[in-house]
Parts: sequence; C-alpha cells; structure tokens
Amino acid sequence: MHKPFIENIRLGQTFLARLMPGDDVFEKLKEILSHKGLERVVILSAIGSLREVSFRDLKEGISLPVDLEKTHLIEREGPFEVLSLEGNVVPMEEEPVIHLHALLGTPEGGVIGGHLFGGKVFSTLEIVFAEISGSRVVKHRSEVTHLTEMSIGEGESERL
Repeated sequence: MHKPFIENIRLGQTFLARLMPGDDVFEKLKEILSHKGLERVVILSAIGSLREVSFRDLKEGISLPVDLEKTHLIEREGPFEVLSLEGNVVPMEEEPVIHLHALLGTPEGGVIGGHLFGGKVFSTLEIVFAEISGSRVVKHRSEVTHLTEMSIGEGESERL
C-alpha cells in the first residue's frame, strides 16, 4: 500500500509556453516536456481559451474505490475562457501522467470545471510551468482508491 509522505523538492527552470489554436492541450504538453527533457513539472498558471473540453468529476455520495461508473463525464463544445488551470506531471512506468484541473468561464458568465481530461486551444493558451527537481515521486494505481496517485520509495522523504 502507498503511504503518505513529504518530499523536499526544488523548483528548477521555469517556462512559459504558448499553445496555438487547435492544439490538443495534453498532446502539446507531452511534446513540450519531451523536447525539454522534463519528467516532473508543476503547472503554475495558464490563461487563454479552450474548446471541445471534457471533464471527469466524481458523482455525489460515492464510496471508494473509484471507477468510471462513479464519475460524470462532462463534455462541452465552448469556447470557454480559462479562469484557472493547474496541475502536475509525474511519470508512471516511464510515461508522463498529466494531471490537470481547470475552471472555465462560460459565455453566460458561469463556471464549469473539474479534472480536465481533454481540450483544444480556441484562441491561445499561455502556460507557466516549472521543473520539479530532487524528486523521486512516481505515479501508481492505488489499491485503495483505484486512482493514479503519487508514491515514493524509501529514502530522503519523511513519512507521515
């Protein structure tokens, strides 16, 4: 079982990337991270607009473990203003797992959001992200939640 931990990390290089209309957010991020040789990053902020978004949000009153039947798939055409976008990228079996959460402004002034599973850039997406250095964290499927969660081996981390 994966246990809680605290790991002392450093934020390394900080980057600003602009994505263009029609870019798939997840594919373009993977491309950028691969080009820069980055395995672990934190998404600090983003502004711009998205379309063709999909979220997976938890249904009210569910219990663990979580599976697809216990979530809502929300798909919307947009376009939407990006009010908040944050997340992280951590490897799982040597492949990047991009975990993003977003709040998006609707044309009527409302807000939708949650765990972002897909989206394309409408006009632009300007993302600020930083390299995480000094980390050994990886993603594993949790036996308890069935979700992909961070875990770490023995060593410098502090167990809770």
